[in-house]
Amino acid sequence: MERAPALAWLLGHRVQRVDGPRPGLLTLTFYERGEKQTLLLAFGLQRGVGALDERPKGEAANAFIQRLRTQLEGGRLRGAEWLLARDAERAVALQLAFERADNRARIVVDFDGSTPNLFLLRDDDTVAGAADERSRRARFADKKRPYEPGQGKGIAIPADAQALREAGSKLADPASPEAGDPIRNAARSQLRAALKKAERKLSAIEGDLARVAETPRLRREGNVLLSHLDEVPRGVSQVRLFDDSAEDWIEIALDPAQDARRAAELRFERARKIERGLAIAGQRRDLAQHEVDRLRATLAELEAAPPERISELARDLGIAANPRRRPQQRARVPFRTFRAAHGEPIFVGKNAADNDTLTLTVARPHDHWLHVRGSAGSHVVVPLEKKAQIAPELLLDAATLAAHFSQQRGEPTFEIAHTERRFVRKLKGSAPGSVNVDRERVFVLRFESARLTRLLASEKA
Repeated sequence: MERAPALAWLLGHRVQRVDGPRPGLLTLTFYERGEKQTLLLAFGLQRGVGALDERPKGEAANAFIQRLRTQLEGGRLRGAEWLLARDAERAVALQLAFERADNRARIVVDFDGSTPNLFLLRDDDTVAGAADERSRRARFADKKRPYEPGQGKGIAIPADAQALREAGSKLADPASPEAGDPIRNAARSQLRAALKKAERKLSAIEGDLARVAETPRLRREGNVLLSHLDEVPRGVSQVRLFDDSAEDWIEIALDPAQDARRAAELRFERARKIERGLAIAGQRRDLAQHEVDRLRATLAELEAAPPERISELARDLGIAANPRRRPQQRARVPFRTFRAAHGEPIFVGKNAADNDTLTLTVARPHDHWLHVRGSAGSHVVVPLEKKAQIAPELLLDAATLAAHFSQQRGEPTFEIAHTERRFVRKLKGSAPGSVNVDRERVFVLRFESARLTRLLASEKA
């Protein structure tokens, strides 16, 4: 890593005060020969180094700032170096060394493109502390690993003292254009993440629709196999047969464990399953495309919105009006929530482990429990009042979701097992999602694509 001297005009000056006016900004106020100079070190939405005559006011000192005060205040700046990027006119970090009679300390302002931070270093170059500890743990998980700067493009090195003062005025003002709008940035990040997820969903559905092109081949192979059963040896992985209808030869890949008749039947079953799912996939694609279009329009509106409109958009997206306060992380929910025809909630487990949580922890003894009999898939729970009976339409809606989120998805009929939650128990040592059911009732569900489309559209985020 190449280095270059920095801040020569401050070398030897004494640190009078250390402050953190806002997250991502550290100020060092130097006092020497009756004059004060404040150095601004920005490593958040803004990144850079600047200087001012007066220190900016802001938030009270947090634990890390208080720690820096004990290390730096009263000490003199003995060294300052830019750690250079590949482009020698830019810096990926600024390292400062301080010394007083009883202590030596070093800090590094790191302008990494993805995880900017400010580090307190030990003598062996390992990280003793950071302004953003979560980011530090992700980047330097090994406590014995020496500090290394990031490999981003860094910041432009101020050419002189005048450039530092111009930068200082911008860094001190959180409302300046260079600061960016924290609320807008948070909303943009959330929208882009949601849009990326919606686009992946749309792509997956379009992949399902594309599989309809397989059906002519599957039916052709099935018919040819049935026409030449005696010509297909057992245990082969490929066979070449003459297709009388097309008057041409065809190569067919086979599973050596299956005979020709079973191979043909499986092809017909696969073709029927694809065709049955075609209508549902088309409706799901329309819903997914609508969501993608909505998110793209909202993102475009956000980029063009005036400042007074940003807060309203942020509220619509559930973003805190004060972006400085780190929002509490939501606890992970182990189930998806759908709404029945009359608004009743229906819970669907997300995976095998979540099935256990939903059934054994979330569901109450009097809630109604459903599952596709004899198939792996999601547990479904319908919350009910005590002694209430599940309505027929609500039962059909819940059963439709159980069918859709099972390994039998795409079949025309399903055997649905259901009972009160209190009759479902888990045996010790059984696999995740595996339960025993007493007083089980079973009915045959005929699949309705329109019902499923309505339910999928009702999902609560």
